[in-house]
Amino acid sequence: MNLKLVLPSLALILFLFLIFKKEEVYEPQIFKGNIMGTTYNIILQSDVSGEDAHIKAYNILQKVNQEMSTYIDDSLISKVNKADIGQWVTVTQDFLDVLSFATTLCKDTQGIYDVSIGKLVNLWGFGPDSVDKQPSTEELSYFSSQVGCNSIETDPTNLSIKKAKDVELDFSSIAKGFALDKVYEFLIKQSYLNSFFIEIGGEIRSTALKSNDQPWKAGIINPIQQEKIIYTFLSSDFNTFALATSGDYRNIRIFDEEELSHTLDTSSGIPTNLAKKSVSVVAENTMKADALATALNAMTLEQAINYADQKQIKALFITESDGQSKIIFSEKLKQVKM
Repeated sequence: MNLKLVLPSLALILFLFLIFKKEEVYEPQIFKGNIMGTTYNIILQSDVSGEDAHIKAYNILQKVNQEMSTYIDDSLISKVNKADIGQWVTVTQDFLDVLSFATTLCKDTQGIYDVSIGKLVNLWGFGPDSVDKQPSTEELSYFSSQVGCNSIETDPTNLSIKKAKDVELDFSSIAKGFALDKVYEFLIKQSYLNSFFIEIGGEIRSTALKSNDQPWKAGIINPIQQEKIIYTFLSSDFNTFALATSGDYRNIRIFDEEELSHTLDTSSGIPTNLAKKSVSVVAENTMKADALATALNAMTLEQAINYADQKQIKALFITESDGQSKIIFSEKLKQVKM
């Protein structure tokens, strides 16, 4: 073998590899806006303009919002909520898919997670209606008695649902995650996109890596010192990076100088005690992560850890101990870290 010929060839191959490797690192194209009562960020990496992809992604978000936002008077969910008990309402397959997953999780958590809690949410002023006083004991007793995993009946064949009890649906704990999944499904089919990252109100879904083979990073806020990041997730640690966080410190109301969390006890209709904690979940899709984070946040810490371990959920718990934040990993998340 003529080594004098081989070595220059190897050097040339390495040189060309480095050139093309460098060309594959695309500058991020960042698109921002408002949707679903919060903000969104879409980061695209491509050698062509991502404006068209952004517009189509935004339209997807708008469609989900028009179906599932209780803040829009003529949305599909508002139409369902205004319907009489027993009146069938035609919905979309997307709407039915979200309701089906939510109902399954409701039953699996024995009602701790329940999207039929809409009227109780509104009574406390956490929905579209503003209130200036706490609900009465009679109101809480009645509406909490109506809430339940079987309060909505479905007819999948005819894409129809009806209320079996005096309830209203609230998809705020699952709609953003579902919307992210719809955008992800669209973007992943665009061959000209090298990588991308989508975020809505703190919920995240992305490709496994950036165009330079580095992971996307998602920082989790310290509930006690909210200007600081307490933990950072790396997209490369997971087969699918879909992340959602639920915190009982993120949305509160004050009645008679008492801080009340937006997380409600579905059995009593009363807000859970504010404990300055949060739960982050990584799952195979953001709809699942979104709903599971809410469900775990509504449980006691012990319940949540046991449930996460039993169901093999990748969950990060941040709680407060002696005035300091404490991080707890579920067993499944520990396996990812090891």
